[in-house]
Parts: sequence; structure tokens; C-alpha cells
Amino acid sequence: MSKNVSSDLSLRTPEGVEALIMVETTTGSNPNELFKTVSELPGVTGINELCGEFDLVAFVKANSIDQLNGYVDLIRETHGVSSTTTRIILSELKTKEKKEPPKDIQTMVMIISSTGYYTSKIAQALLKNPSVKKIYEISGKDDIVAFMGVKNIEELKKRLDELREAEGVTKTTTYVILK
Repeated sequence: MSKNVSSDLSLRTPEGVEALIMVETTTGSNPNELFKTVSELPGVTGINELCGEFDLVAFVKANSIDQLNGYVDLIRETHGVSSTTTRIILSELKTKEKKEPPKDIQTMVMIISSTGYYTSKIAQALLKNPSVKKIYEISGKDDIVAFMGVKNIEELKKRLDELREAEGVTKTTTYVILK
């Protein structure tokens, strides 16, 4: 992480290990029951239902990689889960005094950065988008995940175009949060 974080930003490096666990469910599984079951598992600090390739995203906190692995195993062993994809959170950036974006349409946007660009610089630029409420630098195929809130689909299209136009952004994948 670059040390030259802007003075209007705060940087949080997770204590222990924090991760996003994206979950695909089996056809015919009960989404409400699965949501409740996964949300009650050890280490799960939050959960959202998604629309897209993944059906759920669970926020998981552990003291170590071994403990995280155990928590992921518990999610994978849950009846109705067909597969998971894990992204370890490397850091979280927040603006110190940012107005809360609308909550009408919530999204999770996975972002791949271009080679030769510092992920932290891209994350700082993306955080200036008024609809971005949280942004994390993560491990894996994607480099950044942004959580956004907008009032309507037209605004979502506009804000996604702004994210995609940011210098260093190669690809985005957007998931609408259902709950």
C-alpha cells in the first residue's frame, strides 16, 4: 500500500484476516434459509444476497489464515452451497467526511486494474465517486471491490461509466445486492 494516502482519506488495514467469500448456490436451494444459516456461522460479520454469477457475499473475519480456511470450509459444507470464491481484504479506504450515498440500489463492483498502475492510487480515485460507500483492495483475480449506492438504474449506469473511465481500470463486474 502506498504511504502517500491523501489527507482526506483514512486507511484501515485489517487486524487478523478479513475476506469476502462469494457463494454460488445449488438450484432449488432456499435462499432465505441459506442466508440465515451462513449469517450465523462463526467468523461471518456480514452477508448480502447478490444478483449475478454469485448468489451471496459473506464478510468473514478470522485471527489467522488457518482459522479463515476453517470458516470457508464451514460455508462450503453448508447445504445448498455449490462453490465459493475467496478474496482476502488487504486494506479498506474511506473518506473522512463523505456523505452517505443513496441506498435505493446497492451494488458490489469487482475491479481489475491495469498492469503498471498502483492499486492504491486507483482505489483513491474511485473513492471520489459520490456513489461509492466502501472500497477494499483485495487479493485474487480482482484487485479492488467497491460497494456503491445509487437512486436508480440511470444513475447506476452513469456512475459505472465513471468508474470504468478511471485511469488504470481494465475491467469491472457489477453485482446488484438484493438484501
